[in-house]
Amino acid sequence: MKISFKILSISLLTIFSNVSFGQTKEGFSIKGKIKGIKDTTVFLAHYFGYNQQVIKDTAQVDSQGSFHFVGDKNLPEGLYLISLPKGKYMDVIVGNQDFSFETDTTNLITKMKVTGSKENETFFKFQQDMATKFDELKVLEMERKMNNSLLVAGKIKRIQAEVAQFQKDWLKNTEGTFVNKLIKASQEPEIPPFGKPMITKADTTAFYQYQFNYYKTHFWDNFDLTDDRFIRTPFLQKKLERYFNDLTVQTSDSIAKETDRVLARAKGRDIRRYMIYKIASTYENPKILGTDGAFVHIAENYYVGEPTLWDTSTVRKMKERVTVLKPLLIGKTLPDMFLTDTLGKEIVIPKIDADYTILFIYDPDCGHCRESAPKLAKAYQGLKTKNVKVIAASIDRTPVKWKKFIQEFKLQDIMHGIDIHKNPQTGKEEYYTDFKNGFDIYATPVVYVLDKDKKIIAKRLPVEQLEDFIDFHRNQTLREKVKIGK
Repeated sequence: MKISFKILSISLLTIFSNVSFGQTKEGFSIKGKIKGIKDTTVFLAHYFGYNQQVIKDTAQVDSQGSFHFVGDKNLPEGLYLISLPKGKYMDVIVGNQDFSFETDTTNLITKMKVTGSKENETFFKFQQDMATKFDELKVLEMERKMNNSLLVAGKIKRIQAEVAQFQKDWLKNTEGTFVNKLIKASQEPEIPPFGKPMITKADTTAFYQYQFNYYKTHFWDNFDLTDDRFIRTPFLQKKLERYFNDLTVQTSDSIAKETDRVLARAKGRDIRRYMIYKIASTYENPKILGTDGAFVHIAENYYVGEPTLWDTSTVRKMKERVTVLKPLLIGKTLPDMFLTDTLGKEIVIPKIDADYTILFIYDPDCGHCRESAPKLAKAYQGLKTKNVKVIAASIDRTPVKWKKFIQEFKLQDIMHGIDIHKNPQTGKEEYYTDFKNGFDIYATPVVYVLDKDKKIIAKRLPVEQLEDFIDFHRNQTLREKVKIGK
C-alpha cells in the first residue's frame, strides 16, 4: 500500500492555512491603490513553500486602481503575495491585519507607500534603500567595462562596503521584527578566513573541507525554526531542499542523522510538522537507491513517535507503512516468499546457488510487465554468464495465465514461481505469500536484487539497468575486498 502524501498535504495545507497568531480584533482589511491597473481582479495569497500559494481572498479593482481585501476572520501571519495582471506580483507581510498602501506599476517597490503597518514600512524601505545602492553599483559596473580603472574599482569596493555595513546596522536596528527574520533567513553563513597557508595539495583540500564543514554547521544559524510563520514563506522549503540535496550524503544513515539534527531546532509546532512532512515525502519513494531507510526512521520517530502532532489516521497509516517497509530495506535478508515451480515443486530461494538472484514480481495481465518481459529475456542472456539467477514470480494465481505468459515471452530459461500450494491432506490449493504487505507490491513489475546471501542490495530497478548494476556492485565489492586485504 502506498501512502498518498497528496492527501496528507491537503490536510496539512488546510491546518496551516488557518493558523493565525493571537489578535485582539477578528478580521482583516487590506486596502490597496496601484496606478497602472484598473477594472480587473487581484488575488491575495500566502506562500506555502516556494512553489505553492494559497489564495485567501480576491478583490475587484475599480477604475482608479483601488481595491480592498476584507474578511471577518484573521489571516494566518506570514509573507503574502498580491497577484496582479500580466504576471506581476508584489510581496507584503501580513501581521497587522489592517493596513493600506499605494504604489505604481512602473516600479512596485520604489513607488510604495504604506500606512498602518510598521512591518511593511520597514520591509519596503529596506528594499528601496538596497535598490538605490544596487543602481549605483550597476552604473559603476558599466563604467568599469568601458574603463577598468583603479578609481572605478575603488568606488565599487566602497559601495559594497557601505551595503554590507547598511545591512549590518539595519539588522541590529530592526531586531525582533518578522521582516528582520525574513532578511536573515535569506542570508548565507559568513565563513571566517581559513587562517593557514595553502602550500600543498593537502592544504587546498583542507581549505575546501573547512569551508564545507563550517558552511554546513552554520547553515541554519540565521533561520528561526521556532517561528511558525516561516511555513508561509518561500524560504523554508528552499532551505530544506538545499540542505538535504546538496549538503547531506545520500545514504539512509546520513539523512536520518541530519533529520534529527535539524528537527532538534524546530520548536514551533506547525513548522515542525511542515519540516517532518517535507523530508518524509522526499524519501518515501526516493530517487536514490537505498535511501528509503531514512523514511522509515522519520516515520517511526516523528509520526509514530510524536502522535500528538498528527491525526490518528495518519499515525495508523505510518505504522502500517513502517511494518511493510522495514523488513525490505537495503541490507535486509529477503523475507520468506513461498513459491512453487511449473512442476509443482517448492522453490526455496535461500538455497539458490548464485552470486546474485533477481526476483521479478509481475502480473501476467499488467501492461508494464508485458513491456518488461522481453527486456528481461534479453538481459538474462548476459546475466546467466555471470552466475546470476532470475526468478519470475506471478502474483496472479491462475496457472493458465501464468504458463501462457512464460510461453508468449519465451522465458523458459529462467525460474518461474507461483503462490499455489496443495495441502497434502485435503488436496486443496492454499496461498501463503502476501505480496502486497509482505513485499510492498502496490504496482507491477517490481524487481528485487539479492546478493549471494540473499540480502537485498537493490529494488525497483528497471530491467534494462540490471546488468549494469550487477557489474557495478561486483566491482565495488572487489575493491572493498582489496582495501581490506591491504
